[in-house]
Amino acid sequence: MVWAQIMPFVALHFYEGSNKDALSTILACSATVWLILNFVFFCTIDLDYLNTFFGTMTGPQYTCGVFLASKDDATKFDFAFETRLQYTKSIEAEVKEWVANNIDQWRADKPDWFKLDLIPDEFLPQAVFEAEGAVNRKRRRSSISLREIVGLEEKKVRVHPEN
Repeated sequence: MVWAQIMPFVALHFYEGSNKDALSTILACSATVWLILNFVFFCTIDLDYLNTFFGTMTGPQYTCGVFLASKDDATKFDFAFETRLQYTKSIEAEVKEWVANNIDQWRADKPDWFKLDLIPDEFLPQAVFEAEGAVNRKRRRSSISLREIVGLEEKKVRVHPEN
């Protein structure tokens, strides 16, 4: 954003037209308004979130970090299965282990946040996969090809990876 404010002045330096003074005034006014609005913006936001404007953390890094740091199963479930699955690729083994260790308890307690259909087949332990009859029921798929949608290719039956 700062470069976007600096570059017009650099371009003006190389400009050799008759209205250079007018353009210089317009750019100075524009930059001043930009600075004032940014100051007002940062004064009115919740300062607890100030670091989010200047960090270099990516979405996948944030998702994995929250999953690994959280002690709350609802938060972990949300970040593991209600975000893009590609975001948690680097911690897939930890997610599978966490699901295997807790799924029996979740199925017994049935907490509001627990939705078995959101858990991809490959994350389910073999016993749960077979008990739920995932092969015979419609489960959410992480992807579907355009060829399957238009009927050019037969839908594939998903089989649990441990079979």
